[in-house]
Amino acid sequence: MPAACLHNEKELLLLIAKGDEKAFRQLFNHYWNHIYSVAFAFTKSTVLSEEIVQDVFLKIWLKREQLTCIINFKGYLITVARNHIYNELRKKSCEQSFVQHLEEYFIEMSSLPEEKLFFKETQYLIIEAVAQLPEQQRIVYELSRNGGLDHAQIANKLGISKLTVKSHMNKALRLIRQTYQSSTGELLCIVFIVMTCK
Repeated sequence: MPAACLHNEKELLLLIAKGDEKAFRQLFNHYWNHIYSVAFAFTKSTVLSEEIVQDVFLKIWLKREQLTCIINFKGYLITVARNHIYNELRKKSCEQSFVQHLEEYFIEMSSLPEEKLFFKETQYLIIEAVAQLPEQQRIVYELSRNGGLDHAQIANKLGISKLTVKSHMNKALRLIRQTYQSSTGELLCIVFIVMTCK
């Protein structure tokens, strides 16, 4: 359930901007559960969700002087949380244990008919996004994701440097994510991150 705004939120933000830890604790306690719920919806991990909440509020505290300029704190907090969650998921998507954890969760979800359709549509969107890539980026992406080759092997196969392979791959992933994100909601983007990262 979304957290309601505090009746004295503006006053609290002014106090926090001046370094009032008691006011910050009140704000933290009010929004903690909401940010935790959002983080858990994406990560399916209690430990990681708790870490994310701590990190998000640490960012708020470190930039507390900016709070006096914020008109909609709840919207600002959600944006900070969402960006941090995405960044954490991108990092974690390279950890096999985390990817396996999410894959197991989504496999369990996919036993429902509507979820099977969801995953078919997700795979189709990824295929469509890959098809729109510039040729060299598409080749590098497919050799990595479908061919299972690492950057050195791709570089050797194509006669280019590892640095060029890395550049093509980063550009490909960025373009695919932009295409995919414009067509889907935020939750689907998490599935995309898991499905396109190794």
